[in-house]
Amino acid sequence: MDAGIAAVLGAGVGTIGMIVTGWTARSATKMQMRNDSLRERREPRRASYEAFSSAVAAFHDHLHPWVHFGRLLDRSRTSGEETKPTSYLKHSEFKDGYVDQAIALADDVSRFGRHVVLDGPAELEPFVTRVTELSGGLVAPFRILQSFARISDEVENSIVAYDTSKFPEKLKQLEQGVREFLQHASTALDRDIAS
Repeated sequence: MDAGIAAVLGAGVGTIGMIVTGWTARSATKMQMRNDSLRERREPRRASYEAFSSAVAAFHDHLHPWVHFGRLLDRSRTSGEETKPTSYLKHSEFKDGYVDQAIALADDVSRFGRHVVLDGPAELEPFVTRVTELSGGLVAPFRILQSFARISDEVENSIVAYDTSKFPEKLKQLEQGVREFLQHASTALDRDIAS
C-alpha cells in the first residue's frame, strides 16, 4: 500500500472515530441531563405523596381508638336494647388537646392533599379528594365542639349530639382510599421513569 493512501485512510478513520466519540459523548450527556430532569421532577412529587399519606396515617391513628371504643361510651340508649346512632360528645370527656389535635391533623390532610394536586398528575386528584372529604367528615363533630367552645363561657360543658354510627366504616374507607392513592401515585412515578 502506498504511504500516501495509508495516511489518507488513517486520517479518515481518525476523523470518523472523533465523530463517533463526539456523538457518543453528546448522547451520554443528553441521557444524563434527561435523568437529572426526571429526578428533579420526580423527587418533589414523591415527597408530597409521602407527606400526604403520612398525614392521613397520623389522622387515622389519632381517631382510631375513639372511633372504635370511645364514641360508644357516651351513646344513649332507648328504652329497648337498640342503640341510637347519635353520640353525645362532651368537650370535657376528651383528653386535653385531643379535639384540637384531631382538627389540626385533618387540616394537615387537606393541606398536603392540595400539594399533591398541585404537583400532579391530574389523575390523582379524585383519590386525594375522596380522602380529604372522608377526613373532613370524620372530624366534623370536633369542629362543632371547637366552635361551641369559642362562643361559650363554659368550654368544658359544651356537648354535641352527632350521628357517629358510620364512623367505623368511614375510617375503613379512609384506609382504603389512601391505599388506592398510593397505588396510583406509585404508577405515576413509575411512568415518569419510563418516559
